[in-house]
Amino acid sequence: MIKYNNYDFQKFSEQFSKLGTTDLLKVMIKNIFKKKIVVTSSFGAESIVILDLVSKIDKNIPIIFLDTGKLFPETLDYLIKVKKFLNLKNIKIQKPSLKDLKINDVEGNLHKTNPELCCKLRKVIPLEKAINPYEAWINGRKRFHGLERKSIKKIEKLNNIIKINPLADWSFKEINTYIKKNKLPEHPLIKKGYKSIGCLPCTTKIADDEPVRSGRWKDAKKNECGIHVYNPSI
Repeated sequence: MIKYNNYDFQKFSEQFSKLGTTDLLKVMIKNIFKKKIVVTSSFGAESIVILDLVSKIDKNIPIIFLDTGKLFPETLDYLIKVKKFLNLKNIKIQKPSLKDLKINDVEGNLHKTNPELCCKLRKVIPLEKAINPYEAWINGRKRFHGLERKSIKKIEKLNNIIKINPLADWSFKEINTYIKKNKLPEHPLIKKGYKSIGCLPCTTKIADDEPVRSGRWKDAKKNECGIHVYNPSI
């Protein structure tokens, strides 16, 4: 991985954060990181936007999808639909360790008793393994999601990997306008009242006036699964 010191990274971030979304993606994918850049996608409610943008640049870019074993069936069906619609060539499905689950989640209800550990086993550790070969990581987080995401920058650093957040400054309206303008397929659960879609047991419907991510881990006193948090084991 590229070893940026704080000064080098600051210059790097300032230089490229000025670019618009498409130009930023083109430069990162085609000129700077090339084969050492990866995309992560949950194939959730808003995922189609970043997937469409990167597919127009490189349909062979690796896209990591975390199959936690607890997802909505609709999400798995949506992945197949989007893959075909955008002609995505390189989706890498990453699953949790069966050994870890047999030790820590025998009954399959760890999400109820220890949601932090559940996310660690089913998301954080699998993602660590999947992104380890890469130097840069494109994801679809936005500031309008609020909470921990309200101050994210277009370019960040997590340990020794550069995180690219091309949609950081997009609004909810811009996301939906892009989807409609480009006639992109919508996740089937959106019409059922889901605005942010993760694992089935930890995702609930929300009212129109509630924050986008308020339906995630609603009763667990947590807002993130942990994959975007500093972890010294990476």
